[in-house]
Amino acid sequence: MRARTALRSVGGPRRVERRESLSLGMAMLSPFGLSEQWLLRDAGDRHWTLIADALGQSGIAFRDAEGHPVYAAFCATELTLARPSRPLLGTGIEITSTLHAVAANRIGSEHHFYGAEGWLGTLRMISCFLRHDGSGSNRRLLRSSLPGLDDLAAATPGLDRQHARARTLARQSRDTPATGPDLLVQTPVPALDFNAVGLLYFPTFSRLAEAARPCPAPLTRREVVYLGNLDQGEHVTVRAGATGLQITSGPRLLALVETTC
Repeated sequence: MRARTALRSVGGPRRVERRESLSLGMAMLSPFGLSEQWLLRDAGDRHWTLIADALGQSGIAFRDAEGHPVYAAFCATELTLARPSRPLLGTGIEITSTLHAVAANRIGSEHHFYGAEGWLGTLRMISCFLRHDGSGSNRRLLRSSLPGLDDLAAATPGLDRQHARARTLARQSRDTPATGPDLLVQTPVPALDFNAVGLLYFPTFSRLAEAARPCPAPLTRREVVYLGNLDQGEHVTVRAGATGLQITSGPRLLALVETTC
């Protein structure tokens, strides 16, 4: 495994980039190619590491100007996958990741995956900065910010499109709540579904969508818009909505998921 990090700025916006070569093992793959769950979890850490690179710090524990712990919480992810023509186990993969300014309090990253036969997939991720209030409840997260990220490279066309589409989907879903039958009702498991800071981990939403409506063919695209979180012990419900699946907890809309197989 080898990784290279580059921060380039010549009188203009900084380009924050990481490149890494890996050998694909069992944990990284599904029967159909790259594992969606591994990609989301791995790229989530890459996104946070890019932010740390941009801030010039070695770890991914972020604090705001007042010293509060701050999280780069995902607002939207969009994964597009190729269908490999041969097994990938033991083959090499090259990952290129870049960080971009998307909008006020919105940071985006793009991750491109290449193998010996060419392009394997692309993952786009948009995050904002949040922190817990004094209650510690995941239902009462507060907006926050981090200084030192004002001069990042501008969003790519793909990130701009994703951001606009996520806003549109969120607005439409609030106007037209899901009325279909419950496809899945589940109580997330703390040891499996929550992350180190106690939030319902964002890959869990994709897992819930797949469990509620399994793809009849290999996944080629999954788009998730994240609108809320929940506390341990609360249950989630997945229903069919006007635009894909809606994941709720009681009356609260937590996420929208659109899938192409």
